[in-house]
Amino acid sequence: MIPSRKILALLLVVTLIYWSQKSFSQNTENYNQVISEIIEELSSQTDVEVDYSTFVDELNELVENPIDLNTANADDLSRIFFLSTFQIQSLLSYRDSTGNFLSKYELLVVPGFDISDVEKVWPFVAVSQAGDYFTLRSIVYGRSEIATRIKSTLETPEGYKSSYSGTGKYLGSKPSVYARYSYKSSDKFQVGLIAEKDAGEPFFDGTFNTGFDYLSGYVLINKLGKVKRLIVGDYHAEFGQGLTFWNNLSFGKSLGVVSGHKRANGLVKHSSAYESEYLRGVGGTIGIGKFDITAFGSYRKIDAAISDTLEDGEFAFTSLPETGYHRSISEIDNRNNLDELVAGTNVTLNSRRVKTSVTYVRSKVFGENQKSLALYQPFPQSYDKNVVGLSSDAYIRSSNIFGEVALQLNDLRVASLVGGSFRLSNTVQLGIIGRSYNRFFNSRYTAGFSEGSGVANENGIYTAITVLPAKGWKITGYVDVFSFPWLKYRVNSPSTGRELAAQTEYTVNANFDITVRYRYKQTLQNYSESVSQIIPVIEEVNHRLRLEMNYAPLEILRLKTLLEGVKFETDSTKREYGSLIAQDFFVKFRKIPLELSARIAVFDTYSWDTRIYSYESDMLYSFTVPAYYLQGTRVYLLLKYSPTKRLDCWLRYAQTRYANVDGIGQGADYIQGNTRSEIKAMVRVRF
Repeated sequence: MIPSRKILALLLVVTLIYWSQKSFSQNTENYNQVISEIIEELSSQTDVEVDYSTFVDELNELVENPIDLNTANADDLSRIFFLSTFQIQSLLSYRDSTGNFLSKYELLVVPGFDISDVEKVWPFVAVSQAGDYFTLRSIVYGRSEIATRIKSTLETPEGYKSSYSGTGKYLGSKPSVYARYSYKSSDKFQVGLIAEKDAGEPFFDGTFNTGFDYLSGYVLINKLGKVKRLIVGDYHAEFGQGLTFWNNLSFGKSLGVVSGHKRANGLVKHSSAYESEYLRGVGGTIGIGKFDITAFGSYRKIDAAISDTLEDGEFAFTSLPETGYHRSISEIDNRNNLDELVAGTNVTLNSRRVKTSVTYVRSKVFGENQKSLALYQPFPQSYDKNVVGLSSDAYIRSSNIFGEVALQLNDLRVASLVGGSFRLSNTVQLGIIGRSYNRFFNSRYTAGFSEGSGVANENGIYTAITVLPAKGWKITGYVDVFSFPWLKYRVNSPSTGRELAAQTEYTVNANFDITVRYRYKQTLQNYSESVSQIIPVIEEVNHRLRLEMNYAPLEILRLKTLLEGVKFETDSTKREYGSLIAQDFFVKFRKIPLELSARIAVFDTYSWDTRIYSYESDMLYSFTVPAYYLQGTRVYLLLKYSPTKRLDCWLRYAQTRYANVDGIGQGADYIQGNTRSEIKAMVRVRF
């Protein structure tokens, strides 16, 4: 018999469904649009172009094998990485008190979920899925996917021309080539293989043994008895809050209360074309009662600029390049020169509301660092490390407390972080994160919450708030105050800084919403124009204001208008401005399987200091967050054609036209003229 509380909940759900039916039909039937919106939100605070392939691959996997709301535990729901700990615990508590979900629509009455949250999570969950069994049939009867992509600039940079006599001449052709194969049998058994040739790299000419410069693969098994995960090949590892070890993509400050709270997934497959910061070897996790025990090992070649061979036969190096580019003679000479060993273990104690873990990692690069020291580096960085860390994540009533302490055993340097998110009411949520990182803590393979790069030389306190003042209206903001006790890159003295941001989002109706965001950041930097022997440090201030409007005048047409302005100033009277105006179009035709995305943008910025990063729609496994700077226009057109459910084709053209310039770029990348154009095509087949 259905409890009366459940009946009341379902009645409320029916009412909400009727009220929001049009919104749901438009926003949940096209999961590609949902995924694109999630990635755009994640990249909104990013200042570089990032490869989000791992995240998109995980979301697409969840679409094909959605999480069952009636059997999922906290770890299962954590795979939906944009859900907060409060939402996960609230969902589990609701299920415990009212019984199994009867419909996905019931999420609308779970505390902590509003309509926009349900629309976002909708494609990745289900109700009453088939049993969770691992059988030979589940391995044999899976789905394969093959995708190939080619990309090239239409103009020819100087480095490709036979007449080019400068350094860094490219030995390969302009097009970059990407190929990907994957096999998935639900989420139990997966195989993946990725090959890539970057623009300018040699291709099947004998330079590289496999023809491609980059070749990566993995075999993954999940939930095989006590073996929760076993992975062979290329993978990532993430534990705690990223202080002890984390070599996967992570996100820092953004406009969300729990943006700095990491939910580690342990061992994760490497499914992108990013050629650095991954592990190659074997790793596994077994479950014994409430304990999860993970062990992993990696031994692979990494790029290094070799300067000498020492008496003991060991190499001395001056840098460890991580670009993955091997286009010129010097870049190829740096390829795979040193061995790197990484091994570690993690023991996690799980309970319903508390998760505590201990992690130990040993890492070593087999070479001696002879890099020239900058002023802020009193001695060469060591790449021979032993680190142990203790982390905990607890959900107490309506609060989530988390933290990690990591100890570098070589020299007893410490990094620590503690934070929490607190639900003050049904409409107000507060988040706080404090961190203290020793100035000489190792920053390699860490991803703790920070303002600077790596987990080192930083103290800070971050406070964020989210308020829901009315239906359809959301206000978020944060303040981060930080200091660097020691010198750092481009700052020849201890320094301080602060950053604040505020955003308001208002959904007028199912077809129109508006977002306004403001960011302020103050830091200290060396005065680059100084001619004195002692370079003074000056204050730099950056203001950014963004207005975004989304409107759907027709069922097949969605529009997005973006206005963004930047003001950059220093205490040396320097003042610069920048602006971007962009109009996006998204069309999904009814009678033909064709989708169209386009943008027309006009930008005017004084210099690189006032550059503006803005996410652009792109094809699967490919992401574009270009820097708009100087003056000019940019357009792109993206077509997706899916003649069958098993075949998808993409074609993308983009062009940036600059005003008042005779050339773009420098060195081997220099292009004569004022335009830079790119064309890209991809085909994906599923069977």
